[in-house]
Formats: sequence, structure tokens, C-alpha cells
Amino acid sequence: MTTPGRATQQRRQPAATAARKRTFGPPDMFVWAPVLTLFLTAGIVGTIGQSLLFAAIFVAVAVVMVVADMWFNR
Repeated sequence: MTTPGRATQQRRQPAATAARKRTFGPPDMFVWAPVLTLFLTAGIVGTIGQSLLFAAIFVAVAVVMVVADMWFNR
């Protein structure tokens, strides 16, 4: 004897929010090695090198890397 619902194959309707693709996904763990290196470089350049412009550029490049990785993983 089978229970009702197990023998029948019914398709589930996708949820309305599942129809849209997410803009960003989770970042890979491998992106954090170059990002942390860029943050460390920005800290060294900003303190020892006294160049806040280059430090800001390094931080911006690190943020762009994480956002690009999240966009590729969507």
C-alpha cells in the first residue's frame, strides 16, 4: 500500500523570488589571499610610505576584486 502523494509525481512551482537571478553570490575563499595582501600593502604604504593616495588605490583594487568575484559567482 502506498501513501497518497508518494506514487504521484507532481512538479513544484518555483517561487516568485527564485525566478530572478541574484546580482551577487558568495565570494570564494581564494579571493581573500590577494585582498588581504592588498590591504596589508595599503597599510604599509599609508604608514611607512606616507602616501595615502596609493593606499586608497590599493584598497579600491581590493574592493573591486571582491565585488568582481562575487559577481562571477552569482
